[in-house]
Amino acid sequence: MTIDWPAGPLDHACLVLDFDGTLAPIVSDPATSSMPDSTRTVLASLAGRVGRLAIVSGRPAGFLAERVGVDGAELVGLYGLERVVDGSVEPDPRVAPYLDALATAKVAMGEEVARWEGAELEDKGRAFAVHWRRAADRDAAAVALEAMARRVAGELAVEDGKMVVELRPPVAADKGTAVALLADGFDDVCFAGDDLGDLPAFAEVRSRGGLAVAVDHGEETDPRVRAAADVVVDGTAGFADWLAALAARPRRH
Repeated sequence: MTIDWPAGPLDHACLVLDFDGTLAPIVSDPATSSMPDSTRTVLASLAGRVGRLAIVSGRPAGFLAERVGVDGAELVGLYGLERVVDGSVEPDPRVAPYLDALATAKVAMGEEVARWEGAELEDKGRAFAVHWRRAADRDAAAVALEAMARRVAGELAVEDGKMVVELRPPVAADKGTAVALLADGFDDVCFAGDDLGDLPAFAEVRSRGGLAVAVDHGEETDPRVRAAADVVVDGTAGFADWLAALAARPRRH
């Protein structure tokens, strides 16, 4: 596989990656999501070569701290509302005024989720998500749960994804703003992702002349994700190959 990024040395580059569906294969139970050891090994190699390696996810930062296990990788969770600093999770202080609204919405959504066999509510602490990938009647559950999420959201932000809807504080933070902070001062930036929540990050890297990589999961991937990318790879296995080719680049002396 030919890698045409970055244009300059790797130590002047910023590589930012999504987790689920990009580094970790999509699974029916979100709690079991994990990154293959082979991918972790490649990331560990890249962490010592790129100027900055970061993982930005809709998952809580604490979840990333448990699952990534790559020294030197910066971890940003909840679309930029949390990050791991010196081993501890630091939340964005702007979320505090919305915690009561989150708690109220969570109760209402939990009651609706209970009506749909196989649907699940994932509590992220400062956000929550509702999944219907394992629902017995997936189509009907999707319609009902998406409608309910918008009904109870109030001032909260609603984020759509693959068979999931998430409610979180309406703070001006997304994967695009997270990438902007991480990429500041670097000559080259790349972001890889697979879902609608990654579109702001794609837009940010392209505005900087960087590279947007879409990880394609076939029918599950929204066409807008492919259209927004510079490069499309086939699933997490294809992206692992892309990373391995990048790590195999000869060092410049």
